[in-house]
Amino acid sequence: MNIDALAAEYEQQYRVLNSKIAGLRPLLRVYTGEDLVRLRRRIKVYYDMASQCKVISTMLSEYYNGEDIC
Repeated sequence: MNIDALAAEYEQQYRVLNSKIAGLRPLLRVYTGEDLVRLRRRIKVYYDMASQCKVISTMLSEYYNGEDIC
């Protein structure tokens, strides 16, 4: 697996996690109490994971752009 393929995998995981977040958001209006707290915690974890996937994907896809090839 090369760096570009790995960057694409991280980008795909970013999209998957964003889809999960989008699916859970409507439940924020339905849940109350402890269930709402757990849902918010789960969404935050997914959001943090998605953010890291995006950062890593960007770093990997720009890996060769930052180097001077001599």
